[in-house]
Amino acid sequence: MSRIEAGTFPRQVIMAERIQVELVDDIDGSRAQQTVTFALDGIAYEIDLSERHAQQLRSVFEPYIEHARTPERTSRTTRQQEREERRARQANRQLTEQIRGAAQRSRERLSQQARDKEPAEQDSNVDAAVEEEVPAPQEETILGDRHSASERETEPPDEQRVPAVALPQFSSAAD
Repeated sequence: MSRIEAGTFPRQVIMAERIQVELVDDIDGSRAQQTVTFALDGIAYEIDLSERHAQQLRSVFEPYIEHARTPERTSRTTRQQEREERRARQANRQLTEQIRGAAQRSRERLSQQARDKEPAEQDSNVDAAVEEEVPAPQEETILGDRHSASERETEPPDEQRVPAVALPQFSSAAD
């Protein structure tokens, strides 16, 4: 432990920080004097420009601005829509990450189960006699139903079968 002598105090270090923002022209890298905001196709853009480049941009837009009309004031709705879209994108990103995480955990669990199963199968196969492999029965697809031949023999007639998926029944207002 360090000992503090009488009459002395630990020194405090005080630092000052100054943040200085310098605008740089996004076109040529020279010093910029202003940030110009414009929108095209519903997307707002900002660009830092020198006086010369800002004037060039405005002169390019001038003939279009002369013939354009100002849209009705819907900035609140637009801002609200932008916020909702941003929230939806964030929620979608989070959901995607959750799905990817669940898929990764499933892959890891299945590969661990396969690794755990391999030694047990090897031990049981050492003493087992070699058996002749019997091919599995062929499965047929009939109108979307998949049944092996042995399953079809034991099934009740078609009129007694219950569909695997029940579809909702819709009725019109006139019914």
